[in-house]
Amino acid sequence: MEDYSNKSSDYQVSEAGQSEPNFEHVWKKNDRKAQKNGPHRSIYWVKKNTKLNTDKGAREPVSSLQTKWVSSSRYIGDWKENTKEGFGIQIYKNKDKYEGLWANNMRHGQGTYWRNEAGKLKREYTGDWFEDKKHGRGTFFYKNGDRYDGFWVNGKPQGEGRIIYESQDIYEGQWHEGKKSGYGVLVKKNGDHFEGHWVNDKKEGQGSYLFSEKNKLFVGEWVDDNPKCGIYTEVEDKEAPVGNDRPHFMDDYQMPKLPSIKLENPTEILEKAMGRTKKERARYRAQYIPLDEMFTNQELEDLQQAFDSVAQGESEVNMLTLKTLFSDIGIFPSDEMLNDLLKSLGKEIDDDEISFELYARSVALLLEENHHMDDNSDANPGVEKESPMKSAHESDINMGDYQQEYSQEYDEM
Repeated sequence: MEDYSNKSSDYQVSEAGQSEPNFEHVWKKNDRKAQKNGPHRSIYWVKKNTKLNTDKGAREPVSSLQTKWVSSSRYIGDWKENTKEGFGIQIYKNKDKYEGLWANNMRHGQGTYWRNEAGKLKREYTGDWFEDKKHGRGTFFYKNGDRYDGFWVNGKPQGEGRIIYESQDIYEGQWHEGKKSGYGVLVKKNGDHFEGHWVNDKKEGQGSYLFSEKNKLFVGEWVDDNPKCGIYTEVEDKEAPVGNDRPHFMDDYQMPKLPSIKLENPTEILEKAMGRTKKERARYRAQYIPLDEMFTNQELEDLQQAFDSVAQGESEVNMLTLKTLFSDIGIFPSDEMLNDLLKSLGKEIDDDEISFELYARSVALLLEENHHMDDNSDANPGVEKESPMKSAHESDINMGDYQQEYSQEYDEM
């Protein structure tokens, strides 16, 4: 057999001993030359711009199409193995612009994003990015003039942050998934001042509201952004002048002293109102509070295991299976009570599919309402409560007795 090992580089010997031409495809050669690696390499993305040929002097028919390639987007910056890596500037198809750090073709690190408005670039966000999403500390400028400065998680405000509204109202406090949730302070342009708890962008729980113009203060419980029960008093104005006011009547006639009007049992009335409010608030909280704030990680795992054991690989269960889940923990609600419970959590009446989240929230609601019945939390309104699931375990609640109490209370409603 002829030895090809000393042949020119135009041929090579394969593993089978056959001679093969030693060449490189044109597309491979061009792709190798186009490898992007290093700083300051500009890349243009183009798109077809096709339109009808209406030139009467053209040789092609009038209905023929003309195709031109126009610039779609552009990147100027650092590359590493054909991916954007390091510092770079991206001009997008809609003329928006990003300038900052990149990693693996994604915005990652410090960077600023501008939006195109009528041909002018206006800064939209400057701050931290993580895998192409706003994540970390950053400032966002809304189109309506609002400005948020604080922490972000997965593209949404979360954690501590402050927003200055276009109306000059200012909120500073806690956020969750882009909404005011937790403890926060709202100061309005007219001087009104709210300090308290929020859920799903609404005042929820304990809070105080100062009415600046009326010089009145409300301290109490809030549900769904509205005051429900509490104490409404006048704030003492220490800067008001003190002196002998001119009497309203010029003669010596003295008005008889009027008896003071008081409630017969003000404490009892307030306690009952607080109880109703907390029960109403429990349903609102169970619908909107994140699950990881209502349960510990171990409790969520236990609930998930119980749900998966009856779901048989499905992501949802029906009403009959849900009742089985409740019976496993000693709760035996009637169909009417269960429908009312799920309806308060946002479930449609005709929907027979129950997700794990809806199941977990219904458990949280039952336990939290029971927690309020067993524990008179009015005595210590400022004490932060533990999760209802944890409280139930620590106090060894007899769920059978609780079911009887809950059913009786439901029948009286």
